[in-house]
Amino acid sequence: MNDDQLLRYSRHILLDEVGIEGQEKLLHSHVLIIGAGGLGSPVALYLGSAGVGHITIADHDRVDTTNLQRQIAHNLARVNEFKAESARQAIAAINPDVEVTTVTERAEGALLDRLVQSADLVLDCTDNFATRHAINRACVKHRKPLVSGAAIRFDGQVSVFDSAGEEAPCYACVFPESELLEETRCATMGVFAPL
Repeated sequence: MNDDQLLRYSRHILLDEVGIEGQEKLLHSHVLIIGAGGLGSPVALYLGSAGVGHITIADHDRVDTTNLQRQIAHNLARVNEFKAESARQAIAAINPDVEVTTVTERAEGALLDRLVQSADLVLDCTDNFATRHAINRACVKHRKPLVSGAAIRFDGQVSVFDSAGEEAPCYACVFPESELLEETRCATMGVFAPL
């Protein structure tokens, strides 16, 4: 680490559980964030400020004025821009040393497979079960850890699935694909901004 990095990350380095070695691991890590909305937006900012060296943000949606109440990586000047690109600009303003790759097409099929395979950690910040299950299948296939989060109205949940072991539980163990689950979205149900 250079002197600027030692200063920037000094509060992490002071933690026995992180130290210089842990910070260097962060600097050499690659995290895939799928969804740059209400969950992915703050996640991207925090990971960028924490010094994750390479962040890939995949989101085919564009910033809308209704997003600004809780999607903090975006601002009024970036309405109509791709959310992934808007989040990249926000990270660059906080920590220009982070490499940010943006994907502005729908992350599915072979593209999703390649994105998951190249990452050290996958964060599912999407808002529908079909996409969540596709991400889960790719993580299980490539034995990648998955952090899955959701928020609706006044409720939120986060789960961590480590697919390293053959018998490790995954997202589909909690929410089987065969079950008919009601799709609920923030656009129709609402969501409290701090969630």
